[in-house]
Amino acid sequence: MLGKQGGTFGCKRKSGDALVSDHRAGKSRKLHDNTGEPELSPQPQESKGTPCLSLSFDEVHKTITQKQLIELLLFAALGVKHNVKQPSWCYLHHQKNICGVNVTVLEGLTQLHFYRYYLQFKNLRKRYRIRQSFLPSSGNVLSDIFNTKLPVSESNSPLPERTISVTTNNLDHQKEDLTWHPVIRKYGTETQGLTHYLLSTEEMGKKAFPLKGHPGYETFLCTESDDCVSDSSPLYGLDCEMCLTERGNELTRVSLVDSGGRCLLDELVKPENRILNYLTRYSGITKALLKPVTTRLKDVQAKLKETLPRDAVLVGHSLNHDLQALNLIHPHVIDTSLLFRRESGQRFKLKFLAEAVLNKKIQCEGKNGHNPTEDAVAALELAQYFISRGPKKVVELNLDGVWRGHATVKETPVNGAVHIPHIRFTEALQAAGRSAVHLGRAARIDTSRTAGQWRTVKCISDGEVLSSFKREIPSCFFSVVQFPSLAEKTEAFSTGKKSDELFQKMLARQREMCTVYVGPLPKDWTAMSVRKLFRRCGPIQSVRLLNFTKRAHAIVEFELLEGACLAVGSLNGYELDGHSIKVLRPVKESTLDLEVILQELENDVLNENVIYISGMPEQDLQQAFCQFGTIEGMALPKKPSLRKHRKHAFIKYQNVESMEAALNSSVEHKGRKVKVCKALTPSHLQSWTGQTQLQQYHSEEWNSGEGESSVPEESDYSDQQLCHESEMKDLMRKLDRKVGKLFKALPKNTLSVILLPGQTRADGDFSGLCLIGVKGSSSAESKKNSGSELERDSERIVTHC
Repeated sequence: MLGKQGGTFGCKRKSGDALVSDHRAGKSRKLHDNTGEPELSPQPQESKGTPCLSLSFDEVHKTITQKQLIELLLFAALGVKHNVKQPSWCYLHHQKNICGVNVTVLEGLTQLHFYRYYLQFKNLRKRYRIRQSFLPSSGNVLSDIFNTKLPVSESNSPLPERTISVTTNNLDHQKEDLTWHPVIRKYGTETQGLTHYLLSTEEMGKKAFPLKGHPGYETFLCTESDDCVSDSSPLYGLDCEMCLTERGNELTRVSLVDSGGRCLLDELVKPENRILNYLTRYSGITKALLKPVTTRLKDVQAKLKETLPRDAVLVGHSLNHDLQALNLIHPHVIDTSLLFRRESGQRFKLKFLAEAVLNKKIQCEGKNGHNPTEDAVAALELAQYFISRGPKKVVELNLDGVWRGHATVKETPVNGAVHIPHIRFTEALQAAGRSAVHLGRAARIDTSRTAGQWRTVKCISDGEVLSSFKREIPSCFFSVVQFPSLAEKTEAFSTGKKSDELFQKMLARQREMCTVYVGPLPKDWTAMSVRKLFRRCGPIQSVRLLNFTKRAHAIVEFELLEGACLAVGSLNGYELDGHSIKVLRPVKESTLDLEVILQELENDVLNENVIYISGMPEQDLQQAFCQFGTIEGMALPKKPSLRKHRKHAFIKYQNVESMEAALNSSVEHKGRKVKVCKALTPSHLQSWTGQTQLQQYHSEEWNSGEGESSVPEESDYSDQQLCHESEMKDLMRKLDRKVGKLFKALPKNTLSVILLPGQTRADGDFSGLCLIGVKGSSSAESKKNSGSELERDSERIVTHC
């Protein structure tokens, strides 16, 4: 969804400013209130004024990347003086007056967590006026920040001269430095046999591998393996593709290759449960492909058990997911995602390793999904490469440098010297006389290759983090915070069945919020008939007809909350063929507090003076609704496939009076009253039912609008799940309070970033969320507003520049 506020975000504009946007051209401009001429991006005087962050009209709805976040942090910390440019996606006013930068990372959390536990995040909602969806990364964002390289300038160079002597001692020292690398720390530098790289039972347990005798794996099949594994034991590459069913991820294809890369097994498998999403983008599996398949999970289990010798070693990339899908237990495994580790300890993707190490291209975009045989061979060859070359040679490949695009061809020394074109961020901080500190668990950030005034304060509890932060923050410019308790909790639910169940429940909750039950319907009504009636209220995600009731009913799921609210408000009691229909929300344990959530969303700072309109085309909107007051911004979402604007929009007014007038109006289009309500959807969300990059929890039948169901919906939460839900709410509430305490301890004019990094998972990427603001004083704001507004709480984010 396009941004709903005009001009700039995070900084309030002067009352005379107006915003005009040309959505078809994809451009926006801010008009001067006197001349009406376009005003270019402001270049404020940096010597005075409170620091403030603003976003253009075009940027507010976009998902930001790790690179873009790093752009902001580097500029806030160093600025133009140190050869760092303004971020490409936002504008930081008065950067010279920034007194500090704080990044708090809430590990394991996603945008989905924020809106599932929206009521619990009171501090985050009220203190931060800028929220941006964040593209998750498989790497460690904090390590990447501190290892970011900057062009050397006179102001940021920490060295008296920009050359170093290349001597034998220096080269020997570089070799010694490899000992810090996590691969060397785990496996040493010597070349070893394959048994040296087998995962231990303890490691397998930590990485969610199925284990014999462990809870949750009682029904899993054990292969006929023994303990007689040696360095000459055969390696077998394994890879699986999954789809999403009512019970979670289930196997749809399995491939097994021998140590020579010869395919021994490549089978399509039909899941036992109803498929919700084929995940075709990744799996390559389609409905037509599986339709004639009769092979079941037990059949491929039997084939694998028969094929594998007793001393077989299975090799795969994130192999735990494959064994989970196979319901298979095998004790001897090598996981290439754990062999080739980043400097930060994070994992590389198989596609990257295949190209960087093997010079092979796999999982190409032009292909329809992944080829599991190709992936199995790639994992096998990576393991063979690691075993034959040894850990030292692997580390010397500098895969992190290749990953970040920083690896360069070595220059030939001239007169014993080499030009150094870049320095790391921490070195630039040191040159600027600014210290940095990390508070949290040990080894969360790789600092072995950083320099400068960088310290890590190891904290084993959240209370220790808070007390250490208050002690450190007065003397530290750049701070990074991670809460130990959160890391422990989220690690337990980041992989395996528990994780799948948690995300399924959260996504189901989002769907239920946007769902209405309709009926009874006339006998001849189809799903398309229902769609035509209800699309007046907003874009529809899916329609399901229920035929297990005596009279026909339907379940309508909207993409936006506003659609469901308008449907209940305007179509409940609607006359169809002489009979009135009921339009009601589902009543479940998970929706009992829905009205409270809707009220809080109406009052969200991102929805101030914003209305939602449905049933009017683009060309008539401006004229029809500008009569109620000055419009600051207008968002017209497009249909992804047709690139046309839908007949619904968001309009932001300059004041509450204009908004109320629009809500109480009776604007008509073609003789029918246009439906209007207060906005509930924050500007960075495109849909409540598609918060992942994959809209994976919807079947093709649902999305087509023609689906039917003869089975009632699944029952609500079990007692165990309700207990877990209560525990999660308590965890989020406590976390929010702790973040609030951190914010209070920050000095005035500190850039504060709260990062929910998202998750990259086998079944799709779950977007993260970035909350950004600059802490300021109410007195400064009051002066800038010329006394026109009441003095705000001194702990609130600056909203005026």
